[in-house]
Amino acid sequence: MAVKRLRQVKKEIRVIGVAAQRDPVGITIIGVVFRGSLWLDGVLMTRSARIDITEAIAEMIKRSQHYGQVRVILLSRVSLPMEAKISSNNLSVSVGRPVIFLGGVEEPIYTWRNRGEQVVFSAASLSRWSAESILKASTREGVTPEALRVATLTLSALHDRVDAQGINRTPPGYGL
Repeated sequence: MAVKRLRQVKKEIRVIGVAAQRDPVGITIIGVVFRGSLWLDGVLMTRSARIDITEAIAEMIKRSQHYGQVRVILLSRVSLPMEAKISSNNLSVSVGRPVIFLGGVEEPIYTWRNRGEQVVFSAASLSRWSAESILKASTREGVTPEALRVATLTLSALHDRVDAQGINRTPPGYGL
């Protein structure tokens, strides 16, 4: 997918922040759709039995009712299990949307500063200028976009509840 430079980044640009966490039967993946940093539009969930979660994320987004509205996918290394593998370039091609990966290691790597904080990121299929404009529009405080922050909180709450109650929310017939 060619590098895009968005003509205009509106303050209500729809982004999806993705967080994942390992559990006994695989990896739970949560996607949160936000309009910029203003409000929540939707929450998506899927599971993957594989360590490479690129395809699971792509399918979750493409099956969603929000697919046509989402303009950019946001990932963060701190919101994913260390053993999880993901290719932001392959995800971008598969979904047909640019990907911004905070803490990403795929080239090119840039640094973004906001209110005294900074973060390293990579951008797949997106120019640096466009990526920084999207990060600014989707972030209220610091350097973590709201969609990523809420996805991480939602995933944490889900796993805390499951652990505390010993609930197995695995669909029938699903396993490693």
